[in-house]
Amino acid sequence: MTLTAWLAALLAATPAPTPSVADYPRPLTFPKENRAAAARAFDAARRIARDDLFVDFAHRCILDARYKPRTQGEQYNGVVEPFAAFDELFSVGQMAVSAWALRTRDGIVLFDSLNNADEARTLIEPNLRAMGLDPRDVRYVILSHAHGDHYGGAAHFQQAYGARVIASAADWDEMESPQRLEVRGWGPPPRRDIAVADGESRVIGGVPIRFHVTPGHTRGTLSTIFPVHDRGKRHVVGFYGGSGLPWTPELRAAQVGSIRRWIGLTRAAGVDSQIGNHPLHYEALERLEILRYRQPGQANPFVLGRDRYRRYMQVQEQCTRLWIARNGEM
Repeated sequence: MTLTAWLAALLAATPAPTPSVADYPRPLTFPKENRAAAARAFDAARRIARDDLFVDFAHRCILDARYKPRTQGEQYNGVVEPFAAFDELFSVGQMAVSAWALRTRDGIVLFDSLNNADEARTLIEPNLRAMGLDPRDVRYVILSHAHGDHYGGAAHFQQAYGARVIASAADWDEMESPQRLEVRGWGPPPRRDIAVADGESRVIGGVPIRFHVTPGHTRGTLSTIFPVHDRGKRHVVGFYGGSGLPWTPELRAAQVGSIRRWIGLTRAAGVDSQIGNHPLHYEALERLEILRYRQPGQANPFVLGRDRYRRYMQVQEQCTRLWIARNGEM
């Protein structure tokens, strides 16, 4: 939509009734907060973030924790132009939730599948074609975790093209559970297929992909490590499968342990680059614009470097600790 068309639509819209101040959303409060423990975690996150990760600190420790309507407002369902983050790795998702396509010599590996079959057909497939890829070449769909905004489109690729679907055993159980979380707009889960174990590696089309089960966001959140190239130079991507603040004490404690373990695993693997499963969580749109106007010799914004990637994950750990302290669990 052009700016002129957008303004015309805005002016033509029927004015909404003026809301009452009493109906305004209020910041989340924490009556059980362990203030001293919360202050330690908050201060640690801020110091680790420095200036270069302040946006990530502010999102996870402040805005997403206390001012949820603001982050929900930024994380709306909307069209995003597909783009190549690396020579063989393409963003093919939407505004609220990511999907990534890894091109290999034997076909496409899709990381996550958006909300439902309609989005798979009308967003992912055209985005693949725009990147010179054929949806019929999708061989695998790797699910980061068992929430429908990530698995909802997987059944489409499974049924239409015979794609294999990969998840952890715990998250397959979650997807099959009658008590699984359901949200309007999420499609049904795919048929149970490949369950990978923690630490398992698979070579798909010449690309080694290592899987680690990192419980926290869900009981079977699946994180991956794999190599990519930027203008021919090799880098290693770390894709943490779910950094959102967990909903239960058990999962909150698990998240801290998983992140600490992930920091060690990614350091040993030489991870220096980052993608994620929600654009808002890792400045994907901002990085897209940087790539759009990237000049020769300028860095790829998805390449953080090893130290900055480690600090990014440490910020996530401390913000989770802050969340635990705010709930009076430490």
